[in-house]
Amino acid sequence: MNLIRLLDNRSAIRTIRKICVPLFLLFLVACGNAAPADLPPGEIVARTAARMEGLPGFRFVIDRSGAPAFVDPDQAISFGGAVGDYVAPDRARATVRVILPGLVTELNVISIGAVQWETNVATGQWDELPPNWGFNPAVLFDQEVGLPTILANDLTEVALVGTETIEGTELYRLTGVVAGERPFRLSNGLIGPEPLAAQLWVAPETFELHRLVVTEAAAGSDEPSVWQIDFSEFEQLVTIEPPILPRE
Repeated sequence: MNLIRLLDNRSAIRTIRKICVPLFLLFLVACGNAAPADLPPGEIVARTAARMEGLPGFRFVIDRSGAPAFVDPDQAISFGGAVGDYVAPDRARATVRVILPGLVTELNVISIGAVQWETNVATGQWDELPPNWGFNPAVLFDQEVGLPTILANDLTEVALVGTETIEGTELYRLTGVVAGERPFRLSNGLIGPEPLAAQLWVAPETFELHRLVVTEAAAGSDEPSVWQIDFSEFEQLVTIEPPILPRE
């Protein structure tokens, strides 16, 4: 009797295994097909570009090191970095670190469309800037020439290096080469026009770009120019309005 029960139990176990093992393998295959880790690097970048283009707003921090990047025609003022907010489609505000001969200081910038205002280094008062002068943070995220378009069209030789944790978040790390013409146009000559080495850190589930590092060889300098942009507070919306200008 016990032998019969044992045989019956073994038969039942074999039957369960025959049913469960294929189902388990099917589950693994289904999960594997849906996992972002299985996406090719080009698809990750394409989704990252689409995600950035669709974001209503976010915060950004720009750090620049290496050879100077001048923001004025006389090449007396160079860009050091910026912290600010972007609101789609064309508004941005930032506190910009600038480097003058013998002085490092900060000024505030507001960009709305093609119009840009900046605080005077000496007086702190707001002034409207001439066209194509100074650092316009909103242009960096413009849908025609900004980062979403650059990621979608100008990034080649893309490779997925692996994952890396930044501030407690595990991110994809990708590398590639960016054609320099579009960055040159959008930055008014601060970046490019030669090809740029790029690194990207992207969230696997949401495809939000958390960090972008661009490195270029600087003309007349042995030291490269390195631009790092960190993104956070995705979908954050802040109010950005024109500043109050001094009375003439």
